[in-house]
Amino acid sequence: MLPVIIIIYLLISAVVILHAKNNAAVKRRSLEAHVLAFAASIALLVMVGADGTISLAIGQEPWNFHMTVTPMSAFMVSLFTGVGLLVVWASFSMIEYDVEEQRIAMYYALVCVLIAALCGVVMFGNLFNIFLLMEISSFAAAGLVIIRNRPENMRAGLKYLTLSILGSGFILMGIIIFYTLTGALTHSYINAGLLENITGREYYLRNALVFITVGTALKSGLFPMHIWVPDAYGEAPNASSALLSGLVQKAYIYVYIMILYKAIGADILFSYSGTSSVLFVLMVVSAMAMLAGSFMALLQSDIKRMIAYSSVAQVGYFFLGIGLGSQIGLFAVFFHFLAHAITKAMLFLAAGSVIQTTNNRELEKLGGIGTKMRVTMAIFTLGSLSMVGIPLLIGFNSKWFFAMGIMDSSHIWLLVVLGISSLLNGCYYLPVAVRAFLGKPDEADTTLPAERPVRHLAPIICMATLVVALAVFGGAVNAYIEMGVGYIW
Repeated sequence: MLPVIIIIYLLISAVVILHAKNNAAVKRRSLEAHVLAFAASIALLVMVGADGTISLAIGQEPWNFHMTVTPMSAFMVSLFTGVGLLVVWASFSMIEYDVEEQRIAMYYALVCVLIAALCGVVMFGNLFNIFLLMEISSFAAAGLVIIRNRPENMRAGLKYLTLSILGSGFILMGIIIFYTLTGALTHSYINAGLLENITGREYYLRNALVFITVGTALKSGLFPMHIWVPDAYGEAPNASSALLSGLVQKAYIYVYIMILYKAIGADILFSYSGTSSVLFVLMVVSAMAMLAGSFMALLQSDIKRMIAYSSVAQVGYFFLGIGLGSQIGLFAVFFHFLAHAITKAMLFLAAGSVIQTTNNRELEKLGGIGTKMRVTMAIFTLGSLSMVGIPLLIGFNSKWFFAMGIMDSSHIWLLVVLGISSLLNGCYYLPVAVRAFLGKPDEADTTLPAERPVRHLAPIICMATLVVALAVFGGAVNAYIEMGVGYIW
């Protein structure tokens, strides 16, 4: 029952938070919820790693309550609760800047609902259950954008919610086709039904895969369906940007991976040209996304929109690894889930610290702030170097694994795309650090801000430590991910 407890506890915490008497109590309840959820997820990680999968089914297929926790889903739950804990901790010193006092309780309640829904998405095995939880997560995520009471936030949140619901519609059409073909909604039952009934119906399977691919691309912000990303990430409260970019899209991509390799199965997926061609097209589009996202980031003058467009490129990495259609490619995707979640959350929080202190988002006006905000800008520089792929940082390990996956495939040309993407990362991230430490303050305001207290920066410092530690001492994590991928493939 441990998997269910994580979800229920976070949902109950949301209700408790809404009834807290003051914002100090709200923050305490939120932190307690995430600490206990993270502790439970680590226990789940250990249990599943030692004993294999944990299954729970109530009712009969297809309209049942079905949960199957594998090593990889336990890893994802730990990622969601762990990064969520650090972001919530970091938000305590930032939330009053972004959110009106009377909305703070609602903000933390939405965070609990969002993390609970994301955990459920990766732990459930019934596509109907998963679809409902994805919708809950979409509404909670949109709420975290809209909660900042400004017209631009309302527009960004509604754009995000509209396109996310559109993506859900495509996914639902794919689920309906699976149900029509097999009479089942759980991964294992769908796979068994396809093995029995697929002959002569390959066209329907291809259509289902196309619908689900388009829907997942919309909900994840894959180029060219990324138009909601810069507005949602750029206008959301700083902690919300860290959560949305660091966590939300990964749950949807995880569901897509499970549909490919558990519901459809590798044997069927690669046996028919119609389904395997979908992966090839996905790989090509992903390569375009890696470059397009980086080029668009290069053109930005707003620090948060620059990081947001960088996320468009990073989504390309995820789908590129899936499109490679190999175990090494999947390993690279899951490792990049970890690397991107920590690094991108850290970058958004560091940028948020700068914005809160300087009340400025324009890159051209950040000259010289590194001489006063040394810790903050050192953390931002570390994250930038990781995104570029500098050795001894987790981003380098991630790109190394993608390069190995490409070398294992017949698409060596993708190495050129990977190299150009990394070069472009350096072209828009590193000038920020150079300007901060070597540039001159803006002539209109030569007063440099003071550094924020270390206690406020502590969660971001923890993320920076993980960026280095997981790169240098991450052997156990790599072994766990490799084992988890074996359960999926």
